[in-house]
Amino acid sequence: MKRSIGIDISENRISVVQLCHGRGKVSLERMHVQQMPDDTSAKESSAARYRAAIRAAVPKGEFDTRASVVVAMPYGRVFFSNFRTDLSDNQDIRRLLSFELEDDFPILFDDLVVDFYSHRELQEHNREFLVGAVSRSELRDWVETLREAGVGCSAVSADVCALRAVAALNHELIDNTRSLVVYVDGRRTILALSDKNRLVSVRYLNSGDTTEVNVPALRREIDLTLRAAFNSHVPIPPRILLSGTDELVHDLSEKLPGELDLEIEMLEPFTRITCSPQPPRDSRLVIALGLALIGANRDNGAMDFLAADAVEADQTAKTKRSAFVFGFLLLAVVLVLVASLFIQLNALGNENQRIKREIRDVFAQTLPEEKRIVNELAQMTEKFMLLEDEYNTLATEIRGRAPSLRILQYVSEKITPDQNVSVSGISMTAKLVRLSGTATSFESVDNVVVILKQIPEFDSVEIRNIDLDPTDGKVRFSLLITMKSN
Repeated sequence: MKRSIGIDISENRISVVQLCHGRGKVSLERMHVQQMPDDTSAKESSAARYRAAIRAAVPKGEFDTRASVVVAMPYGRVFFSNFRTDLSDNQDIRRLLSFELEDDFPILFDDLVVDFYSHRELQEHNREFLVGAVSRSELRDWVETLREAGVGCSAVSADVCALRAVAALNHELIDNTRSLVVYVDGRRTILALSDKNRLVSVRYLNSGDTTEVNVPALRREIDLTLRAAFNSHVPIPPRILLSGTDELVHDLSEKLPGELDLEIEMLEPFTRITCSPQPPRDSRLVIALGLALIGANRDNGAMDFLAADAVEADQTAKTKRSAFVFGFLLLAVVLVLVASLFIQLNALGNENQRIKREIRDVFAQTLPEEKRIVNELAQMTEKFMLLEDEYNTLATEIRGRAPSLRILQYVSEKITPDQNVSVSGISMTAKLVRLSGTATSFESVDNVVVILKQIPEFDSVEIRNIDLDPTDGKVRFSLLITMKSN
């Protein structure tokens, strides 16, 4: 058998309910209602008052402190909003909530803890979630206050979730039923709207310490709640469940039907709960009972800000670990790149020195007469330009004064090694040039003939003899070249 405890703490009282659940039924084991002590000292904090009241209330009822304990955040410290999305994964939605709704709550972003209760399906695969938010610092202070009073919390929820749990258990809120729970106790007025068996809207009304309810104002708030939930004017839901302080509920049950022109039901907290000897009549136990029901069934989807804070803290820790690992890996990559860069620079420096040594060696072998070496490349370039000038001068003189040398020049320029032709002899007269040699193929000889015909001073180029030497497989040939007349 498992036990769960619900603790409802308001400005003027503390209510505690202990349930035993198992074998398909829920039984009421303990209950206790106690007025909060008057704040006789202006210096005494509310946390000290709460601690004193809890220490006094829990032992009196002989509650099992080993049971799962669910408490609600103090009244007015939970804020609600609605969030629409086409996402289907709840984990993705949880990650988005804080960023999407950070401007919807009077809480700083870094201090924001959010959780969602339920959702309803909309058109075009959209869903609307009822989202609750609390201050992380206030949540942790509240949990610490309870811990110092000897109560270890298993979950921290909201009073409206407790009302919803009681209504869902005892009044069969079937899927096609639209219902509104109205709770009044003199210090707070709560409107909880359900549609298709899901909580879709919540409104808190500050009523102060009063013995009556402004029914016309409540009627208007009900209308505003419906408009906010359905974006249009819709009829009052066919089911209104009243709960709260007996005097106020009795007053509402008489006045509200005339205002709304429909039948009002009383929220019955113990219809489906086994009580011995008989169900209690104290309506101040309703929220504490609902919190105990949440503890009895932690899978009912009720908001749990303590778990949400733990999840966000875990996500923050994971984010920090991921950032640390990423930073470490990034640093490692940078170090590897820097080391690789230094290695490459060192290799390039060594290669540069090797090339410089080779250039100096080539320079020394090519120009041994040069004793003073300043810049090898510049000095070799200068020497090459001098040799080129000398060659051009000599070639000009050859073309102008020595025809036979000019012919030799033409032949040497045109018959290059890549043509696979070797010249073995040249004889010249004033009008004729006989050229003989060997080639690797008949085609090579034909190519040489074509090339020599391009020389302007040659009138004709003819093949006189050509045959294949069987001893070495080379083609032997002789050409007769006729010079043009001047």
